[in-house]
Amino acid sequence: IFPVLILFHLIMSNSDRKMNDTTAETSASPKNLPRIDSVAPVASTKWLSLQTLSYTDKKGTARKWDMATRTTRDRTTESADAVVIIPLLRQKSRDGTVLSTDTLLVEQYRPPVGRTTLEFPAGLIDKGETPEQAALRELREETGYVGEKCSVLPQVSRMLCMSPGLTDESIHCVTVEVDLNNPYNLNPTQNLDEGEDVVVKRVALRDGLTNIMENGESMPIFGAFMFALGLELGMEVGREHSGSD
Repeated sequence: IFPVLILFHLIMSNSDRKMNDTTAETSASPKNLPRIDSVAPVASTKWLSLQTLSYTDKKGTARKWDMATRTTRDRTTESADAVVIIPLLRQKSRDGTVLSTDTLLVEQYRPPVGRTTLEFPAGLIDKGETPEQAALRELREETGYVGEKCSVLPQVSRMLCMSPGLTDESIHCVTVEVDLNNPYNLNPTQNLDEGEDVVVKRVALRDGLTNIMENGESMPIFGAFMFALGLELGMEVGREHSGSD
């Protein structure tokens, strides 16, 4: 009986070994890769946390990556960290014809780059806020202008990454219509937080945006510069197509 038991034991051990090998191969199979294996906190402040990610790349090699993350994000939802607002300021005639379209940029000192930057209005999404609510609130606080929320709803983009090699920060880009005929927008007044020093720049969307990006003294933020470039290229392509018709 002992030889039979030994043989049975060897068969079962070999079967378990094959099963474990199969499990290991499955967990590391290309279908499950790349993947995050663990997140280790390194240091944290009130606003930011530095973390080291342990992950397995597409070839099955274990690697590490350091990243910064915001401590203010509501981890219980799928919401982004912040909103970036593209204001469209419309001046209309009495019959509703759009006479002009401007936009707003904000200029402020950014310590990490040691100089003032030129950006679209932006801000963090507070807990319990929707991206639309955050965009309307931040627009009014930073610029004083009141955006439309009934006649023309704010348009919210999908979640966008910002600098994925450095941080998991994400945003929603929100396009907000601003009716310049609204009495609240005749004399806009900012409502800034303590320590904020924001200068509002109102420019014509068609010509002024590209000009201030190219010739302004402040450093343009990437997203605003790309928006201006895309607008310019779009108009150029439109002119080419209209000329060929």
